[in-house]
This record gives sequence, C-alpha cells and structure tokens, in this order.
Amino acid sequence: MSFLYFIVLIGVLVFVHELGHFLVARLFDVKVLRFALGFGPTIATYQRGETEYALCALPLGGYVQMLGGDLESIEELPDEERSRALMAKPIWQRSLIILAGPLANFILPIFIYFIFGMMQTTAPPAVVGQAYPEAPAAQAGIKAGDVIVEIDGNPVRFFHDVAHYTRPAYDQPLEIVYERNGERHTTTVTPARFEATDYLGLDQRTYGLIGMHLGTAGSTIALTDHDGPAARAGLAYFDHVIAVDDKPVQRFHELESLIQESDGKPVEIQALRRFPLHVDYGTFYKQRLITLTVTPELVDGAYDIGVTPSEMVIAQVDPDSPVAKAGLKPGDRILAVDDRKFSSWSLMVSHIHNTINQRIVDRDKAGENPPPLDSDFQISFLRDGEQLTTTLTTDVTSYQDQTEQVRYRIFNGWDSFRNSVDPENIPHPFFSRVAYSTSEAFSQTWKFTRMMTLGLVRLAEGRVSTKSIGGPIMIGELAAEAGRAGWEPFLEMMALISINLAILNLLPIPVLDGGQLLLFALEAIKRGPLSFRTRQIAAYIGFTMILMLMILAFKNDIERNWHRAVEYFESR
Repeated sequence: MSFLYFIVLIGVLVFVHELGHFLVARLFDVKVLRFALGFGPTIATYQRGETEYALCALPLGGYVQMLGGDLESIEELPDEERSRALMAKPIWQRSLIILAGPLANFILPIFIYFIFGMMQTTAPPAVVGQAYPEAPAAQAGIKAGDVIVEIDGNPVRFFHDVAHYTRPAYDQPLEIVYERNGERHTTTVTPARFEATDYLGLDQRTYGLIGMHLGTAGSTIALTDHDGPAARAGLAYFDHVIAVDDKPVQRFHELESLIQESDGKPVEIQALRRFPLHVDYGTFYKQRLITLTVTPELVDGAYDIGVTPSEMVIAQVDPDSPVAKAGLKPGDRILAVDDRKFSSWSLMVSHIHNTINQRIVDRDKAGENPPPLDSDFQISFLRDGEQLTTTLTTDVTSYQDQTEQVRYRIFNGWDSFRNSVDPENIPHPFFSRVAYSTSEAFSQTWKFTRMMTLGLVRLAEGRVSTKSIGGPIMIGELAAEAGRAGWEPFLEMMALISINLAILNLLPIPVLDGGQLLLFALEAIKRGPLSFRTRQIAAYIGFTMILMLMILAFKNDIERNWHRAVEYFESR
C-alpha cells in the first residue's frame, strides 16, 4: 500500500509537470515526439497523432521529447519540419515552454488549496466571541456579541473576512462598522503589529491583530475575590456553571447577564465540579452536579459575584518544571508577560514561543561564540487578590532529529482549563466561497514557496543540515504516512512536494529547467546561439551535480532506514 501511495503521488506530480511542457509546446507548434511517464524499459505505449505516449518502468520522473532539441539535429531535418523544431523557435517561446513545467507544479497546489476552500460550504459568522480588554478592538468599544458588518468600506459576513482585512493592516487605522442590539455603530481600530518566526527564520510573518476571538468565553469560572459572594457560597476554581435559576448557561457573558437581571436577589446556580480519581496509570476526573445559592453584590454600579472566565488561570503545574521553579501555582491568574497583557492562553503561549524563536535567530546571527540564549520572561500574576511578579526561565533544549538538523524543545510545564463556545456556522454562498478559496489558494502557495526557498538559502548557509535532503524513499514514507491519515493530508502533502519540485527545477543547474532558462538568457545576451562545446560542458556539469545530489539523497534515505533493515533481518 505504501508503494501505491508513492506511485500515485509521483505519478501525478510528474504528469502535471510534463503536461505543462507539452501543452505550451503544442501551443507554439513544436512537434512533440514522445510524452513519457517514468524512465527505463517501456511498459505500455499509445500512439495518437504524431505523439507517442509511454509508461516506463522506473517511476522516478518523466520527459517530453520534442523535435529538434539541439541545434545540430535541426540541420538534418527536412525543410517542412524544421520550423516545428524546438531550437528553431524564438528564445521567448522556448523559455515559456521550459518554464511551463515548474509553473504547472505551482498551479497544482493552487488548485488543491482552492478545492479545500470550496469544500467549506459553511463558515463562522463575523460575531465577536471575545474582545480582549487590552487589545485594539476592545479599546475602540467593540464587545462580545457585536456583529462586524463592514471594514474600511468592505462588506463583512464571515469571521475569516475580519482577518482578511485586518492582518495586512498592522499600524494602519481601519474604520469598522458593527451591529449591537440591532443598531449600527462606527469606530476606528488600529491593528497591533504582531511578529512571528520559527527558530530558523523560515516562517517569518508580520501581521495585524485587533484582539478578537471567534469563540465566546465559556462558563467555566475562576474566582477573582476569595471573600466574594461566589466563594462564600462554595463555588470553586474551574466549576462549570450550567444554569442560573434554571435558565441554561453556556457562555460567561450569559452568566453575567443573568447576574445583572437578579437585581441583587439570591440566585440558584447549578454547576459541574470536577473530582480527581487517582488510579495506578494516571488521574481521571469525574463530574458531579452541585447546586448553590449566591447573593450578588453591587460593585462599581454593577452586580457581581466575584468570578471570571478560567482562561488565564493556571490549572496545572508540573513538578520541578520551570513554572514550579518560578513559584507559580494552580489558581494563579496570569496578567502579563514582559509587561504585555494577555486574555488568551494560546496567544500568551504563542508569544513565548515566538519570542524564543526570534532570540534563537538573533543569537545565531552572532556567528562564532554566540552569547547564551536568553529564555527569561517576567510574569505578572494575581494570587489571593495581590499582584505579584516572578521570573520564568523557560527550558529550551536543543536536539538533533534523524536528519541531524538541530531543533529545539520549549517547555514550561503549565496549562490552563480553557473553555470556549463557537457560534453555529452559516451558509457560505458559492461566489463568496470562490473568492475566498482563490485568495487562500494563492496565499498558502506563496507561503510555502517562500518557506522552501528560504530553506534552500539556509541549506547553503549551513544552518540546515544536508541530512535533511531526501530521495524517493523519504518521499515514499511521507506519501504513505499522509495517505494513511486520509485523502486530505495526502493532497496537502502532494501540494507541498509539488511546490518543492517546482523550486528545485528552477535552480540554475544545467539539465534542469532553470539551467535551460539560464542558457537561453546567455544566448539572448550573446545575441546568438551558444557553441556546441559550451552546451556540452554545461550539460556535463549539470549531470554531475544532479548525480551527486541523487547519491546524497539516496545515502540519507539509506542511513535513515538502516536500523529498520537491521531489525528486520535480525528478527528473521
């Protein structure tokens, strides 16, 4: 089955690549003699018109054989066919024919990502689930439950539309129109700049965030006042409120609204409380229904019972972890990291990881004898109503993966009890879906093209190990793993390898498409054909480079799988 996945993956990629060459060659009336998938002995052939279509035994590539592929062969052609030879065509036509192969490999992932987008027949509406208090949206007056209808004159219907208009507009004021209780309001929001990177600097992104989350904070609570109404009534950290006076509750703002409607009268709160069940192989939690009576108190003009969403409250601390060593405990509510406030646990964790990655990139730029990695963060937190500060020294451990590439584990040893409720999706109209899918398809293809190109640069710099280069065995393993996971992961893997194939083919190495384009460029500069000797030397150089690359790839594949071969033969 693994071999079948490999055949399908390589077969589609090679077919698409060669089809690009074939179609543009036919467009410019170049005679195509043979269209072959694979190399070596022929398994099957089919003749249609002037072209022979062949399937060959070695599924490691393919080729399109065109009439007059070199200048010398043109001289031997009869006059009526000479004009249909490849080398008889103008340089711009030859260049487009050669470029069409890699271009087809870029078009394939665009098509795959487009299909993924078109499959999403419903999408989340542009309803604000949470507006983080310290973020631009909340500062501009936007609240949970508001419906975004327009951004800078552009109509908005879905939540992904909000990201589409705000992410590229960091540090730029945007006029946002939103609905609240049936009335329209207008405000100005300036997305905050957010920078993200990985430790190799391959996926460096700068985008705008306005601090809105689709999911509404659920009704799992933490205490803000240990002597407040909720605490006195017996409510505890991480109780999950399900009803107030028999009215069902899913979201925290629903709990707040019912507390306000009470006008200070006692309310009956039903909640689910987790109880640990310790067994030999771990700890499990059972839930038990509790019913308590709570009397809200008037605080700053509003009724309050002294609770908050559990999002930013530490629920678990691993023993001897960096968090434990920093003195943080379950129940501590995180307020800020390095003076940056967070209302989302995932955003806070992303900030720490991105900061570490950027520090690794900056350290590696120092060259020889780089300074020690700074992994300290100042954590502000609330404990028993008192605001405290501690230094968290994140554990950053380097290791080598099977390709001998240095990677990093970032560990703190904490977690929160996050609970959010997403709104129901609404129908995504066909033409709107087409526009969204097209935009996403180009965006995803460009993202991975950029990452893979930077990966080649890091390889040349020596920051990425040559052990990361893989051949057919590695591709087969990736194809099989993705195929077993389902057809969507398999198509996504196909898209990534197609982009990789396109980039590699554009490298200026003779015998590759990029090398051909380089020779055509030299021919244009010289204003005449290159000599046979020059082209022959270039071909030898290119062939030698490709052969060395193939040997390296096969060597890496064998070394990666050598232990499996040893285990197999030892077990027999």
